[in-house]
Amino acid sequence: YGFVGYEMKRKRKAPALLALGISAALLLASCGKNGDRQDTEPGEIQPLGKQKIICYDVTVSAPYMEDLVSVFNAQSSTTEVEMRYLEDSDYEDEIARVLESGEKPDILWLRQPSKSNRMAEAGGLYDLSDMVTRSSLDISKYGQSLDIVQLDERIYSLPFIQNIWLLFYNKDIFDELQLEYPGQMTWEEYAQLAVKINGTDPDDVRWGGYLPIWVPNLGALELGEYLYDDELPATMDFLTLMDRLYNKDHSHPNPTEMEEIYAPGYDTFLDGKIGMMINGDWTIQILQNLEAFRTENCRWDAAPLPLTNGAEAGTSIGSNSYLAVYSQSRYPENAFEFLEFCCGEEGASILAARYCFPSYFTESGRENYMQNVDFAQTGFFFDAILQNEEGKHVLYQDMRDIFDREATSYLKGEKSLDQAMKDYMQTRNALQK
Repeated sequence: YGFVGYEMKRKRKAPALLALGISAALLLASCGKNGDRQDTEPGEIQPLGKQKIICYDVTVSAPYMEDLVSVFNAQSSTTEVEMRYLEDSDYEDEIARVLESGEKPDILWLRQPSKSNRMAEAGGLYDLSDMVTRSSLDISKYGQSLDIVQLDERIYSLPFIQNIWLLFYNKDIFDELQLEYPGQMTWEEYAQLAVKINGTDPDDVRWGGYLPIWVPNLGALELGEYLYDDELPATMDFLTLMDRLYNKDHSHPNPTEMEEIYAPGYDTFLDGKIGMMINGDWTIQILQNLEAFRTENCRWDAAPLPLTNGAEAGTSIGSNSYLAVYSQSRYPENAFEFLEFCCGEEGASILAARYCFPSYFTESGRENYMQNVDFAQTGFFFDAILQNEEGKHVLYQDMRDIFDREATSYLKGEKSLDQAMKDYMQTRNALQK
């Protein structure tokens, strides 16, 4: 489920250290700690005449991955997939340990493009380019989500699941206050609407909105401005807006207050204490799961992410997770067979039925999703002009961590905006050298 996306943003590890760990693991693996790499032998097959391959993913992916594996294993005459799951919050550390141990898994789940690019550059991923060319995949259906993980025009991973940022709103609150349900708004209109909602419950706390702190350049991304750009004017403008929402209008819980309603505000939203919530589409599944165990819930719906002035109408921010074949896999052809299934048309239909946005866009996937998710503006999810949440730079995750730290210091009042941006630019420039 898209909850992966949430954990991804909340519990990132230090990327430079992870890079060293994965690089060391790759070095040990290439030295043949458990024996030299071998090609598939004609007689080296599993029972039922099928070759077993190992795929690693995170535990929260199990429901839809088990669906995919079940269908694939039933129809493949050559390959049998065995899933192994690692805890999401420790996935990068744990997968580095797996590789360091000398184990040679066949398929790896990668949560962001920078992970794919970094591993590919270190020699950790199998070059899929020729197999993709021979496959039935129409790579145009991936859009820019594939472009961002191509190195020297070679393909090392395939886009799997896409996340999109949305505006969730409490219909009960809007009806009570006789406010029109949100459609496409600007961030300024969103800020003004949050003020109207804020504090309108005489008997309890009611926030106008909830804006997570973990992508503090969200509005700038709508304009295609990334953290490696020479100048970051839109990024500074969005930080100023966040400061207004958190600390001046106080229509949103500030970073300290958000820590008290961690997870991030899902139960608080269902309790009717938040009018609007900016979050990713993974929120749909999380809210529905929570509702099943609660006696009282608000009525809610979703609308497009507010727009920065100058952004093209219909723009939103999104990210993709990826599947890749490990470079030391003994069975890359079998592994690719499963990738082609998961990241192609058949996989897209199964994922869409599980409330996931497949990265591989198909009309049948769209229909399956819209049948399962009954929201007024569901069509927007598929028609949005998606800007990647991450830039292509191989060190982008490092830049995000540095920027997040400086942005938080500003939004908590520990630094001025100018000082925080100056410190970010200095540290970023040193990193690039």
